[in-house]
Amino acid sequence: MKYAAFLTGESPEEWIAWARRCEAAGFSSLWHGEVVNSALVPLAAVAPQTERIQLGTGVSLAFAHSPVMLAFAALDMDVASHGRFRLGLGVAHPNRNNNWYGGRDTGRTLAQIREYVGVVRAAMQVAQSGGAVDFQGAFYHVRARSFFARSVRQPRPTVPIYMAAVQRRMAALAAELCDGIVGNPLYSARHLREVVAPAVRDGLARGGRTRADLEVLGQCFTVIDDDLARAYRVGAGGLLFSIWAQIYDPIFREHGFDDVVQKVRAAQREGVANPADLIPPEMVDAFCAVGPVDRVRSSLKEREGLLDTVILAVPSGGGTPPDEQAHYRERILQAFSS
Repeated sequence: MKYAAFLTGESPEEWIAWARRCEAAGFSSLWHGEVVNSALVPLAAVAPQTERIQLGTGVSLAFAHSPVMLAFAALDMDVASHGRFRLGLGVAHPNRNNNWYGGRDTGRTLAQIREYVGVVRAAMQVAQSGGAVDFQGAFYHVRARSFFARSVRQPRPTVPIYMAAVQRRMAALAAELCDGIVGNPLYSARHLREVVAPAVRDGLARGGRTRADLEVLGQCFTVIDDDLARAYRVGAGGLLFSIWAQIYDPIFREHGFDDVVQKVRAAQREGVANPADLIPPEMVDAFCAVGPVDRVRSSLKEREGLLDTVILAVPSGGGTPPDEQAHYRERILQAFSS
């Protein structure tokens, strides 16, 4: 199992410094997502300043972007990184896509993202030499008699496409269509075994592909701290967003934590100061790797054979201040440098 990280920093200089340190530590890939920021621009800053580490959007919000223009941006990123870029696509709630970002989300997620991937691939295929694209789907209509040939020579014909997938149907679709899956912090060993792995097998079979054709990445909140109680508190804080979001309730339910989720959510609505205090250690252990380094390694080992790559992420929720987050990132680099 390989290790990866998220890009971090408050300036281009900090992005570059962190990327170089992750590369020197032997991490396989570096990812950057988007909420109120671009996933691509910070990665573009570090691409020419690194040599080996793979770079990916983790993830770009598909329905907030034109698929054709995002395809061209991905090709530019592949040039800037000399063939090290991966385009990770994801979907957000329709309210965010349509009302926050002015995007276009029809609410038919699986069908729309299938078409979206098709348009991205069609645009990439004609980009180098130019040519016609005629894609007439239920959601996207692209009719270009002849795209101009791109003036920059691509390092490879196309860019690998990854898809964020947590639940069964999206994981199966990603395995059918894409080069990789990007999982969120609820990719527990149990969820991987019981939900993701069977869905991946189904999707690969439907697409006539093998397991070697797909990279499965999963995030894991990782808190290395000899004070186990403190590590539990930081890990619990990282789960608050997933509880608030509600869309992950089936995962919490399958782990037997439905009652905890309801209590925490009620505390969030009532403005209780520390709702993370209601999250028991066994819930943190189900999803996170926390405590002294040997304990963290043991927890991560449970995902061996289920994940190809684990993104070691530091929780930012629950009131953990930036300097403590930076401290825990340093601990990760020290512990998992190769």
